[in-house]
Amino acid sequence: MPFGKPKEPKAPKEKKPKKPKPPKKEKPPKKPRPPKKVKPTKKPKKGAPPQGEGEEGQEGEQPQKKKLPLLLFIIVPVVVAALAAALVFFVILPRFGGPKDPEPVATEEPQPPELPEELKVGEVSVPGMALEADESGALAELAKTVTYTYTNLVDAGKAAQTYTNQLRTADPAFSLVDEEFVRVLDDPDFSTRSGMVLLARTLPKPEPEETSAPTEEPKEGESEPPEDSAEPTEPPEPVDEGPDLLITVRITWSEGQCVVTADEEEGVITSPPPEPPAYSIGIREAESQIRSMTPAELGLSGASIEDYEIFSEDIVETVDDMAYIKLNLYDAKPPYAFAGSYLMAVDGKRLYRLDATTGELVELDFTLNIGGSEEEAEPSAPPESSAPETAAPESGSPE
Repeated sequence: MPFGKPKEPKAPKEKKPKKPKPPKKEKPPKKPRPPKKVKPTKKPKKGAPPQGEGEEGQEGEQPQKKKLPLLLFIIVPVVVAALAAALVFFVILPRFGGPKDPEPVATEEPQPPELPEELKVGEVSVPGMALEADESGALAELAKTVTYTYTNLVDAGKAAQTYTNQLRTADPAFSLVDEEFVRVLDDPDFSTRSGMVLLARTLPKPEPEETSAPTEEPKEGESEPPEDSAEPTEPPEPVDEGPDLLITVRITWSEGQCVVTADEEEGVITSPPPEPPAYSIGIREAESQIRSMTPAELGLSGASIEDYEIFSEDIVETVDDMAYIKLNLYDAKPPYAFAGSYLMAVDGKRLYRLDATTGELVELDFTLNIGGSEEEAEPSAPPESSAPETAAPESGSPE
């Protein structure tokens, strides 16, 4: 419950009247501005409308500003950068930083070569070779040819033969060759009234000079490096040895005189290729040749070759660089005693009897006849006990 007496309500206050505002002072009217001077109108250009037209309708209207597109701000810098780059690469760099243009080289017109105007032959002069400017690089070198003529000879062929033997036994010796420097095995016929012979020998090449690298001596206080630690040396560069040269001597003889010409030429002396055998025979032909001969021709006893059996060996013997077929003969009846060994050349020109005791070779006279009968059956191998051991051949016998 509230304590005390309740308050009485207050009476509302009366509003005070507002004071009236004083009237505003009127401002004096402004002075009118003088009119602007009108500029004279310019003459319009040809084809353009007069300035007066269209201006009346625009009086009182403010001109609107045009907005530039955003794409224009992107394209313009790109175009400017491209032009600047092209200017740098195509104008500035070629002038200042690029390679300089090669200086013009003065070309000289070719001149005719300087050659001897005349050639001396004894007391006579012969005009020299004259060439034009197209042969400006030609050179004239004096040859090393030496020629001597020997006259008042009684027998010119014999003199040429004597001089040939002298050169062949000299040190170093000359060899008989043909025009291609191939060795000739047969001597020429010096008994003829005229002829020619050519000899040659190889000219040794000069030895290259050996240049040793300078060795540095160790300084004081420094120890010499061990041999194993030496750096590997590079192989020497190949030296151009030059062409192969020959000394040639050409001997030409005629009645009463002999002309000898010595010269230096390029070339190599070679040997002729080996001649193939005139006739080549095999084992069957060699056996047929033995069957066509009599025991007496083979150095055997008996009346008929049918008393012996022939056995060939697969091994080919060599005598004087010629291949031979070895044939062994045995008695056809027990105890199948060994009769002898024979060597038949594969060219069919020689037949030897091999002495089993001494190893010597005895050449036999025979006529080549390889048309023997081939209908005979191959004989069986003889007993091993009946074949005696053959002695080793001596010098000159087959290896």
